[in-house]
Amino acid sequence: MRGSSVPPQLWLSGILERNATLFYIHHMKTVHLTKTSSSKGGSASGGEDIVVPKIFCIGKNYAKHAAEMKSDVPQRPVVFMKPSSAIVHDGAKVSIPAMTADLHHETEVYFVIGKEGKEIRKEDARSYIAAMGIGLDLTLRDLQTELKNAGNPWLISKGFDGSAPISNAVPVDGVDFNSLELSLTVNGKLRQQGSYKNTIFKIEEVIAFISQLFTLERGDLIFTGTPEGVAKLNHGDKLHAELIGHASLDVVIS
Repeated sequence: MRGSSVPPQLWLSGILERNATLFYIHHMKTVHLTKTSSSKGGSASGGEDIVVPKIFCIGKNYAKHAAEMKSDVPQRPVVFMKPSSAIVHDGAKVSIPAMTADLHHETEVYFVIGKEGKEIRKEDARSYIAAMGIGLDLTLRDLQTELKNAGNPWLISKGFDGSAPISNAVPVDGVDFNSLELSLTVNGKLRQQGSYKNTIFKIEEVIAFISQLFTLERGDLIFTGTPEGVAKLNHGDKLHAELIGHASLDVVIS
């Protein structure tokens, strides 16, 4: 510090603040935004990691999935949340929690919010979307059913550690969302296949709805619901999810 006009206490404070910020970012869960669209969901060169403040999920957003769950088609978006600690990335191993005997997969297109907004108009919503990817909403179905039947919140069945595997996110520039197709294979066999165009509530409407109540922040994720075909997973299962032509995700159930 010889020759510096900065008081030692301010210099030390600056170092501590910088280190605290780096520690915070290192320990927060992130989504990786790649510079170009790719069908590979693993590590990518370039791009950036963005901290994920919140994860919103839309339930029963495909009519056939609502039917297989013996539910009515909703009249407005069914919104629930996961903590960001639920995130794991491509290549992860996800453990089945001891308290469940019925872990299910739900394959979903997710979108990444690129800038802060509140009370966003539907016609402006796309400008708030930075990227998209493929994700899994892993669900403890037996616990969810038990909690629902008792009239209790079911966060633990959806928000446990590892319940939100995500691929890298890719740019949405020039993408027609209605052209998006998704699929899931388990141990090489097709389990789920769907088209985003069959969602009941499109992402623009979802953003407009959610932002009436919540401030959307850069890095927030919105899972847009799953098509039909959800089913039980077992130890050792190998999952391969694709947002076809754009991103992919591989996860092992341990």
